[in-house]
Amino acid sequence: MTVPVVDGAPGDFSGPIHFYLYGKYQDPAFHRIKVAMEHLSKQIPDAQCTIKAFFETQFEQNLKYIVGKYGSSFNQCKPSAPIVWAETNDSILYFLNETRFMQWCLKQFRYEDNTRLIFYKRIGNKTLAAARAETGRSYCAFSVQIGEEAKELVQIELFDEECPVLAKNFLDLLAKDSFQGTPVHRVKANSWIQAGDLVDGSGVHSEAANGGFLRDESFVVEHDRAGLIGMANHGQDTNGSQFYITLRDLPFLDRKWVIIGRVISGMRTMLRVNKVALKNERPVQDVRIFAEPEYSVVGTLQNQTK
Repeated sequence: MTVPVVDGAPGDFSGPIHFYLYGKYQDPAFHRIKVAMEHLSKQIPDAQCTIKAFFETQFEQNLKYIVGKYGSSFNQCKPSAPIVWAETNDSILYFLNETRFMQWCLKQFRYEDNTRLIFYKRIGNKTLAAARAETGRSYCAFSVQIGEEAKELVQIELFDEECPVLAKNFLDLLAKDSFQGTPVHRVKANSWIQAGDLVDGSGVHSEAANGGFLRDESFVVEHDRAGLIGMANHGQDTNGSQFYITLRDLPFLDRKWVIIGRVISGMRTMLRVNKVALKNERPVQDVRIFAEPEYSVVGTLQNQTK
């Protein structure tokens, strides 16, 4: 039997209920709703909640999955807001935004939260920092400039536990002066975006930060989704400076190219690069990448390898 999806507007309610909340670590709206759900699940008989927080890119990927699963009112979901819904015995209640959910809580359960927004912003920032620290992984970022447009930030989480040497190499590449303004020299439309020729941007050159090539450290992480970052090579154990970001699953690259991390913020920028005009898989207008060293953080896993 299909369970109807209805807008969670104020109205009568009774019976068991399961609250669901998906959002971003740093989002203050996510944390306001989280507090409400946790309170209600303790106070209301037969109530429970499932709450999941993500980095920006991983939230966007889960949002796409949830919209595809439920459809209907869920098509109104936006990447800028948490996904909020509740399931009862006979219906699924979808809440368009934080305001709708809080109004519903007030009407149904007399729950109200007058806490200042700045409080939840602080919680969001602390939660994001704690989530990063807990992984032990390294983090870094670069900005992308399409033509003369403003630069847009892309943040990366590196898989130090699988590829400590290649992860450190990427951090070292970002620290080189020659990295600044390196062009995106290849866009395999709807597949991957490639850059990292620090010599002339032609795509011919690739050398590790300290010279030579590095071995293929690990093939544990598969090319099973968009937003993965790996080292492009021209054969076994020839990892240098060139890297790529996936735009979809690429199983034919498994055990050939090594995944070293993932995009955690700014994937929409990479999707914009995917749409630029191309000639022989090279952007017609300049698309350049600039390191943003203030975002580089060496994780505890990386330190353990020294």
